[in-house]
This record gives sequence, C-alpha cells and structure tokens, in this order.
Amino acid sequence: MNTFRLATMSAAIVASLPAIAAEPATTTPIKHVIVVVGENVTFDTLFATYVPPAGESVKNLLSEGIVNSDGTPGANYGKAVQREATNRRGRYTIEPTRLDAYAKLPQPTLTGAYDPATLKLFGNIPDPRFATLAANGPFQITKFVPYAAGLGDPAHRFFQMWQQTGGANQRHDLFTWVAMTVGTGGDTKDVTSGNTGQGGELMGFFNIGQGDAPYFKQLAQEGALSDNFHQSVMGGTGANFFAIATGDAAVYRIDGKLATPPANQIENPDPQLHTDNFYIRDGYSGGSYVKCADAEAPGVGAIHMVLREHDLKSNCERGAYYLVNNYEPPYAIDGTPKTLGDTIYVYPPQTVPTIGESLSQHNVSWKWFTGGRDDADVTTDPLYLGFIYPQVFAGVKAQFPPGTPDGVIAAYATPAAISTARPLLYNTIGDPLNASANVVGNPALKANLQGLTSFYDNVETGTLPAVSFVVPKNLDSGHPGYSAPARYEVFLKTLVDKVKANPALWQDTAIIITTDEGGGYFDSGRIQPLDFFGDGPRIPLIVVSPYAKTGHVDHVYHDHASILKFIEHNWKLPPLSKRSRDNLPNAVFEHDDGYIPENGPAIGDLTTLFNFSSDDHAR
Repeated sequence: MNTFRLATMSAAIVASLPAIAAEPATTTPIKHVIVVVGENVTFDTLFATYVPPAGESVKNLLSEGIVNSDGTPGANYGKAVQREATNRRGRYTIEPTRLDAYAKLPQPTLTGAYDPATLKLFGNIPDPRFATLAANGPFQITKFVPYAAGLGDPAHRFFQMWQQTGGANQRHDLFTWVAMTVGTGGDTKDVTSGNTGQGGELMGFFNIGQGDAPYFKQLAQEGALSDNFHQSVMGGTGANFFAIATGDAAVYRIDGKLATPPANQIENPDPQLHTDNFYIRDGYSGGSYVKCADAEAPGVGAIHMVLREHDLKSNCERGAYYLVNNYEPPYAIDGTPKTLGDTIYVYPPQTVPTIGESLSQHNVSWKWFTGGRDDADVTTDPLYLGFIYPQVFAGVKAQFPPGTPDGVIAAYATPAAISTARPLLYNTIGDPLNASANVVGNPALKANLQGLTSFYDNVETGTLPAVSFVVPKNLDSGHPGYSAPARYEVFLKTLVDKVKANPALWQDTAIIITTDEGGGYFDSGRIQPLDFFGDGPRIPLIVVSPYAKTGHVDHVYHDHASILKFIEHNWKLPPLSKRSRDNLPNAVFEHDDGYIPENGPAIGDLTTLFNFSSDDHAR
C-alpha cells in the first residue's frame, strides 16, 4: 500500500473518531459559527438602494444622493462621475493627473463571461446588451439585463485597486480609467494595451429597492447588516481567501527560507513606454509577487507614501516577497505537492499560522467545506437544465469502442469524468488551508478539508463542528462571468433553510455571510488604510442568528480579520501570530455615525452585530 493511500485512510479513521476532549466553553451563547464566503461584489453593488428599517441608517449610493431610488442619477451624482487621467512620469502613481469626465462610460464587455449553452468564454468583446449605456457614473444593471443574468468580469487586482481608491477612497473618479488602461495586466491572456478587455461594467449596481437581490434584502431585514465591512487586501480572490484563513499574506519561502521568485512573477506596475498606465509586468500568468519592504521596488514607494501620511507601518518583512494576486495553491486536492517554476503559477507551501491550526490546538472542532471537494459534489451537481457530470461522463464514455463492458468503462470513465468536471465547480484558490504545509502534512488536520456534501450531512445529522467555513461551488458563488448574485442567493437560501430545519443546531448558531472581495466593482465607502496590503473596498456582510440584532445596520469598521477576532473572542483563543491582523484593537468611535475609527488602525470583532443579553447596549 502506498504512503498516500495510507495517509488518506489514516485521515478518514481520525475523522471518524469521537472527540477526545469536550468543546471548550464559549464567551457568548454561540456554539456554532458558519462562515459563508461567496465572490466578487462590493457593498454598493448589492445594497446601493437599500432602505433600512425605521431607526436605522445606512451609507450607500441612495443615502449619499448619488442615485435616486429608481436608479437614476441623484443630486450628488457628480461625486461618482468617472474621469480620464494621464501619467507621463514613467513610474506607478496612485495620483495621476486627472482630466475631463467621460462623456459616457466605455461599453461594458463580456470578459470572463461564459456562454451558458456551451460553457465557453465569449472573450474580450463588447457586451451588446449595454450598447445604449449613456451614464458616466453608477448605473442600474437591471435596466439592461435581468437580475439573474451573468455579466462581464471587472478587473480586480492589487495595484489597480490602490490606484482606483488612493488607499482611502476619498475620491471616486478613477475606477473606470484604471480598468480601461491596464485591465488585468499584459501577463493575462488576450490583454493588450490596445484592448484591456474592460469597459464600464464595474460601475453597475443592482437595485435592491426595486426587487433585485430579494433574498439578500430578506436576510438583512431578518439578521444584522454591516455597511462598513471590508476585504482585507486590495485585489482579488486568492489573497483575500488567504487573509480570511490567516489574517496575513502568503510569502515566498523555499525550505523555510525567504527566497526570490522567478523574475517574470514579480510585479512591476510602472507604465510601459508610450502608455499612460499599462503595467510593465502584471497579470494572471506573470507578475504577482511584491517585495513590499523595499520602497525602491516598482510600485512600492507610492503606497509607502500613503502609509507615511497615516503614520502606518507596511507590515512587510525585510527581504520578503508577498503574493498579492491570484496563483494556485501548492497542493492538489489529494495533498500531492505541485511543481513550482517560471511558467507554473503556483505559490510555495505556506507555514503562515492558520485559524484551523489554532482551533485544533485549543480543542475546538472545525472544518473548511469547499464545493467540489467531495466526489458527490461533482457527480450530483445541477447546471441549468442538465447536469455537468452526466454530460462530461457521456463525452468520456463515447471515446470507448462499441461493445466495451460497462464495468471497464466505469473503472476508467468515472474518475476521468470527475476530474474533468471538478475544475468547473471547485474553487482552488478559495481553499486556502490547502496551501498550508502544516495542515496538508497532518492527516488529522487535512481530514477537516471537505466538500459541500459533507457539510449538509453534518447539518442534518447534528455533527457540524464548532467552526465551519463554507465556500460555494464556482457556479453558485455569485462571481461575475460564470455565476451571478442570484445564484449565490439560491445557494444561501438552501444553506440557511437546512440549518434552521435543525432546531438544536439553529438555536446556538451564527451564520456569517460575506464575499471574498468586491470584484473590482465601484464602491463609495471610505477605506481605512491599515498596512501595505490594504484594507480594500467595502463588501457585504450579514449575520443570521437567533442572536443577531434584527434589522440593524452596523457601522463599526470591520474586515476579514474581524471574523477571526470573533472566533477567537468566542473561544478565548490568542491571535494567530505577531503580525496577523487579529492583533489590531477593536474600533472606537467618538461619534455614533463614525465610519473610520478614532483609534486606528483598528477593526471590530463583529460582536456589535449581536445582542447577547438585554444589557447589551453596543452599537
């Protein structure tokens, strides 16, 4: 028997054993935390026109007068009108010279969008559904397409978001110019300075006040909503999922020592010759690492200048290269190490402390459930009017000669069909503990990395661990291109209904619903700079629980590390490391309507969204 199969069997045996130690006592009535992470919408994308219950207030496009309740431009629309700009300095800047406003937004594109009939990408072409778009700022998406329709994918990368927001998002006029001039970078397939694959799609919002996002509205009314929750890192999915698990960033170490990545994988956001803002090295098949303690490294000095203005440290170790954009984790789903290399966009095994390790060390049960991990997630997945797996299986089976026995076909076709269908469903970079050498290398810890079939089984049988992280399948994540917020709503309703159907579980559970990041969409909320990595723009967060403050809109400043802080507060755990964001103090405000903490850098611990006793007077 090979060592991998032995390790797998050992993990299964360990996972089936009863807990040796009882779950530790909690500081609140919450005994189960379920963290659900969808993808790629900002707060304003979903809640631009949300009107809270009487006695509550919210900051969004409607309350700021940027749009009216019917989605048309409001009295203060000029605050969000998009401008063109220029940069002839030859170096990256987050303060380019602003020019005139766009007469109208560039036509949105179908970048990243799939044809649902073929599951093939449309490519970087204009989206004909938006041909008549005349706005030069935020616009209502559902004036052009149905709420459930898929959209093109805005650029959402690290240096782009710093440029769009200036770090604090006090001016809102460069979102479109940055997207148009650089897109996702020239190291991304089919992205060129002449066609970056971007248009005005990032300025779109859904009108929740006129029927869009109905389940999100219901959850906000039944639970507690934050209008000041932020993604931890400027940029995309991989870095933010890693931050959710660690409060930190992935670092380039080989055999435990700091090392230098391949040159073609190091970011250089300085503009190419004869371009305003098309980065020299950036993209999904190239620049993604930054030596951010070095102010002379490309792009770094401009961000350090912002940090100095706020009297902040970079939180970057000298000599370290950090991953600030999306690369694949270093292990396959079965735990096999992946190869590293110049043209292989995989980051090295990580030893950054994780929430999973901390929970296990303190005898608190946990699992990270990622859609597509279980074979049953793949073989039973519905897609539109058919099924992914049967379609793929039929294609594989058709390759066998006529008359081949069914048993022979099944022995080969079933694994082949599962492995072919899984990438459509499994979010590899949304499974960040699969990047941890400490987790993957320990069979007992690795056994906690499971799929959605296991999650629902645990819910129905009352065996759910104390802490669960749940990541939908790609097609249900809400990600523009291959999904949509409407599909995330369907997923959330299924999950919430199943939890509520188990009264013994529901009575002491908190379901924390959020997204990994804003997907590059526009958002009007202020940002509190914390260190080199962010914070990033606002994203939705809703707490659903018998203990949630019903209908409350919480204004306390939070980010992904606030989820870690809540878990640590509830089970009396220490911060994950000396440098992780869960070390930051709780946010303090001198005014009830404050959004940026007076004691910054500081973030809340989510307790202000709950009411644990009649004496709780927290905001």
